[in-house]
Amino acid sequence: MSIYKYCQLHMANLGSLTLAGIAVTLAIAAPSFAQSVITLDRNFRPDPAPLQGTGGGNVSLASLAGIADNCRGFANADPNHTITLNETFPLLDLLVYTNNVNDDPTMLVKGPNGIVICADNESGGRYPQANRRLPRGTYQVWVGSKDVNQSFRYTLSLSEIVQK
Repeated sequence: MSIYKYCQLHMANLGSLTLAGIAVTLAIAAPSFAQSVITLDRNFRPDPAPLQGTGGGNVSLASLAGIADNCRGFANADPNHTITLNETFPLLDLLVYTNNVNDDPTMLVKGPNGIVICADNESGGRYPQANRRLPRGTYQVWVGSKDVNQSFRYTLSLSEIVQK
């Protein structure tokens, strides 16, 4: 029987303290839907690997990146994705795309040894994309929007080949 059903059946017998305890337990046990965590080895499958999320926020990507130049957009303070690479990738392509032509996504990637990658569609493509050699380690990825507090659904596509 689900906890929800149990609570419905026994609501009269449960005190407010017990309900608070159940709520705290559920909050601790539930995964965070604000962030996805993934670990990759070379030759991962499927390739490309799609990660879904909601982008945008009110914190400037430039402030999150710690640099003022070429890091446009706004995201939440916490990264949308944490990606751990178990080995060095000669090439890893990160591409953010949406289903709405009016969305204007941007991307920030922070990694080991001070790696900072900022991407948007200013480099000629329709969507932010970064492809390069990435050493093993943990990377945080923020997906932002050009305008503050604009949110949208997106897919972050990871591939070992350059995506179009």
